[in-house]
Amino acid sequence: MQHVGVPTSSTSNAEPAVISGPGLSQTSAVEFPTQILNQRHRSWVQGLPRQCDAPTQSRPLIIAVGGGKGGVGKSLLSANLAARLARMGLKVAALDLDCGGANLHTYFGMSTVPAHLGDWLVHSKTDLAGVLTPTTVDGLHIASSQRDDVWAVADSLTGKGLGDLWSGVTGLGDLGYQVVLLDLGAGTSRQTIDLFCCAHAGIVTALPEPTSVENAYLFMRTALMRLLNHSAHRLGMENEGAAIVSFLNTDQEGAPTRSYTEKLRLLYQSNPVTVGAIASVLSGRLMGIMVNQTRSQADIDIGKAMEMAAQRYFGFSAAYLGYLNYDEVAWKSLRNKRLLLLDFPQSVIVRRLSEATNVLLKHCGITVGHGTKMGLTY
Repeated sequence: MQHVGVPTSSTSNAEPAVISGPGLSQTSAVEFPTQILNQRHRSWVQGLPRQCDAPTQSRPLIIAVGGGKGGVGKSLLSANLAARLARMGLKVAALDLDCGGANLHTYFGMSTVPAHLGDWLVHSKTDLAGVLTPTTVDGLHIASSQRDDVWAVADSLTGKGLGDLWSGVTGLGDLGYQVVLLDLGAGTSRQTIDLFCCAHAGIVTALPEPTSVENAYLFMRTALMRLLNHSAHRLGMENEGAAIVSFLNTDQEGAPTRSYTEKLRLLYQSNPVTVGAIASVLSGRLMGIMVNQTRSQADIDIGKAMEMAAQRYFGFSAAYLGYLNYDEVAWKSLRNKRLLLLDFPQSVIVRRLSEATNVLLKHCGITVGHGTKMGLTY
């Protein structure tokens, strides 16, 4: 191992392996390169929070959309990304986990939904399937945390609540769902970061302005520390993990500006077995970068700079998925109470969204075809 925490590519020229699963769409084919499948899965499991049991069967691809700062377009991206995946023939569930300001349903023209995530997680009135609401897009259902009051009970997404949510999410695979998208709230609370860590692919969304980018980097830093803690716990190396995190957060004499990857390399030189084992968690999930409301080439280039920082400074397996140009049709579709993807299908911003979706699937090692019944696994 020549370096610690710096990702290897998730793409491969090898012949893909086909993995079958129950109850999946007969109109789509999903394939994964053999060389990356097993190791990536192990590293992904290693980064799950302690409350989240590792799936034992083929499960949905889990995508989380976060970013730290509010108002950067997380729900806009979540709604239209979920719709784009569904229109590609995949069965998709999108969960609005912004407990204090859920509005995913609004992007589908709904003023309310008949049941809420709190009805399941807090009041035990139903299960996750019972709070999923169909949308105008075939194959896409959403679940909302629309009512704030139901989330005020004992931090319902921490502790046991997170484990219950996770069991529901992974259990959706048994109901034929191939993708579950998590629309996260703003900020870097523990529950938000842990949900981000649960995803196979986590998308950090930012605006091309300094405070938003700064918040995105804070989000990455917090995710890095949580992943290392989760990894150490699952390996039974809690003390070693705490020491690594402490070292990363301490400026070194004579080199205060060293990146986290440089510090991990220093630690690796003295203890390759322990540090290598814990830091391998970073190769198990993709961190995607999306920049919203771009107006110039300089704005677009911010995404590439963020990708490089995520890789070289924080050590993530990261990729710049693309950008969404500033376009008034985004708010016009919301005013029209219609999904952007359906209201303005020929717009440039929708084309950018489709391109970003394709890049996301490519970096996850997935190709979607037609005519064969196949499973989706990771």
